[in-house]
Amino acid sequence: MNQKPNQVPLIREPPVGLLATARCLGPGFILSAAIVGSGELIATTALGAKAGFTLLWVILLGCLIKVAVQLEYGRYCILRGKPSFQAWDEGRTGRIWGLHWSIWIAFLFIVSMFIGLAGVMGAAAQVGHSIIPEISLKMWVLLLVLAIAFPVFQGKYRIVEVAATAFNLVFVAAVAYCVFAVQKTEYAFNLGDLTEGLKFEIPPEALALAIGAFGITGVGAAEIFTYPYWCMEKGYALWTGAADSSSDWARRAKGWIRVMTIDAFVALVVYTLTTCAFYILGASVLRVQERLADGNQLIDQLSVIFTEVLGPEAWFIFMVGAFAVLFSTVFSNAAGYSRLWADFFAVSGVIQPESVKQRRRAIAVMAWLLPIVWGLVYIGFQKPLILVIFMGISNSLFLLVVAYKAIVFHYSGPDRRMFSSLRYDVFLWVSVLSIVLLSFWALYESVAANS
Repeated sequence: MNQKPNQVPLIREPPVGLLATARCLGPGFILSAAIVGSGELIATTALGAKAGFTLLWVILLGCLIKVAVQLEYGRYCILRGKPSFQAWDEGRTGRIWGLHWSIWIAFLFIVSMFIGLAGVMGAAAQVGHSIIPEISLKMWVLLLVLAIAFPVFQGKYRIVEVAATAFNLVFVAAVAYCVFAVQKTEYAFNLGDLTEGLKFEIPPEALALAIGAFGITGVGAAEIFTYPYWCMEKGYALWTGAADSSSDWARRAKGWIRVMTIDAFVALVVYTLTTCAFYILGASVLRVQERLADGNQLIDQLSVIFTEVLGPEAWFIFMVGAFAVLFSTVFSNAAGYSRLWADFFAVSGVIQPESVKQRRRAIAVMAWLLPIVWGLVYIGFQKPLILVIFMGISNSLFLLVVAYKAIVFHYSGPDRRMFSSLRYDVFLWVSVLSIVLLSFWALYESVAANS
């Protein structure tokens, strides 16, 4: 992914004006597509069903405080031209078997996602089976493997990204409408319910879900870690050019960092509103039902948030939308994790870091291997909610290291012309400290609850 020494950089001036800037957005929307299916549709709705409005503050905090860390990763990528694994492997100290210790933590995390993302794959298969029951659940898993792996293998991500984003927008609009429509039903909520959700309390019985929801709602550790790869493929780092002492480079760097920041905040608004909508529907509609259970009927149970508000005929709308967002989630993650694995192979010496051919081959291999393993894990376990919660808890633990490396990036000798404002520094430190404190608090509560 690094630019070759003899390659002429494709320098491009940062856009001026709202419309021109909007045309250059994109990486944040890819992350949104990876977030909605697992975090919002499954974990967030289930959390609302179990805890009611009590944990609304966890959802808001999970969405808002992590974006500063995401910005630091995007900023460092633009300034240094390096994605996450290459950036984490910098430094001569703290190396184990030739790699920085943090690389091995990241390796354990992406290995754990062989299990976690099986829950999203399985949920998508459940939805497909509910829509067309004549096709067996296992056959739906196979069809999903083919539908996910083939486009990633072929490198035709852009087409599917546009389609998935369009489906997401339709489904998000439907969910937002349901939030307003629920006020005309017996499940209506009031200001007191919302206030109850801002008291910063965690019921013991909802602790595991709260930890998972914090890790998986909003932009999670995996999305933050993947974000620089999309920033590079979009072109932000390449368009900025290799760092030098010229004022032109400094101007371009600041301009593309501004675009990246707008990209991240637009995505923040989208997934925060969506997450809160899902949580409120879970807390108001499913909380009363008291019948949400894990297994092959999970998504069908979640459809109640539509059918109880809009009527039985809304079941099909919910299922089609759910399939779209779940598919976009698992597809986006397949594309992202295949790049993570290829970069890990590069920094670990399995493939040559400068070989574009070997990197593409590694992505192609992982494009098939990832969905195949996800499908096999789901078929063997068939508990999508537990698998998704496992993914959220893994994200929460990995987020500690991701946040730590954000501070390292921020203070590892950046170009003095690129120093951020005091307001940004405060935002970053509040974000990192909040992540650390909430993660350790959740760990303490978990130990205390089981002692």
